[in-house]
Amino acid sequence: MTEQAAQMLRPDAWLSQQLGKAAWHLALPEDPEADIALPVPGPCFVDAKVAVADTAGAARLEAAGFRLVDTNVQLQRPAWPGAHSRTSRMAEDRDRRAVEAIAGSSFQTSRFHLDPAIPGTVADRVKRAWAGNYFEGRRGDLMIVAEVEREVAGFLQLLRQGETLVIDLIAVDAHFRGHGLAHDMIACAEATVPDIKVLRVGTQIANPGALRTYLRNRFEVVQASYVFHYHG
Repeated sequence: MTEQAAQMLRPDAWLSQQLGKAAWHLALPEDPEADIALPVPGPCFVDAKVAVADTAGAARLEAAGFRLVDTNVQLQRPAWPGAHSRTSRMAEDRDRRAVEAIAGSSFQTSRFHLDPAIPGTVADRVKRAWAGNYFEGRRGDLMIVAEVEREVAGFLQLLRQGETLVIDLIAVDAHFRGHGLAHDMIACAEATVPDIKVLRVGTQIANPGALRTYLRNRFEVVQASYVFHYHG
C-alpha cells in the first residue's frame, strides 16, 4: 500500500470478519486534485462519509466507484436533570441472547441493510454482533434494557465521550413498539449518568419513525452526511 493510501484508509478487522472480506474506512483527502486511494485489487469493502453540502466530495466518490447508500442525520439535545425511568435497568449478562435477537431483527434501514450488495442476513449479523460486543467488553460503555412483564423488550447501547453520551444502538422489539420504551431507556441512561450534559444520536433519513421519536424528545438536527460504500 502506498503512503497516500495508508493515510486515507483505516482497516476495520471486526467489520472484515462480519462481511467476509477486507473492510476499510476512507478519509477523503482535502486536496480536491488528490486521487482517491483504494485497496489493492481483490474482495474488499470501503465506506466513506461526506457532509451533504460537500457535493464536490460526493461527486469524487461516485467517480471512484462508490455508491451512495444512506443519508445520516446527527441530532443532539441537552441532558435532562432528574430524568425518571419506569421500565428500564442496566443490562446484565443474562440479557445477551435477548438483546442480540432484537438487534438482529430491528435495523432494516441501517446503511448495511440499504446496500444492495450486502445480503440481508449479513446485515442482520452485523447488528447482532455489534450489540453482542457490549457483553464482551469490546464496544459500548453502558447498556440499558427495557422490560415488559420481565421480558427484555428493547435495549440502548451507549458510548461515553467526556460530558456527551452517544446513542450507539437503540432498538425495541416489534411487538412492544409504540409504548414509549425508547424514551424510557434514554431517561434511564440520563438518571444513571447524572454528570452528562449532552445526548447525541445518529439516524437515517430512511428511518422516519426514529427521526420522529428523536424530534418528539426535543433532539435537534445538527449535522447531515452522505454515506458511501465501495465493493471491490
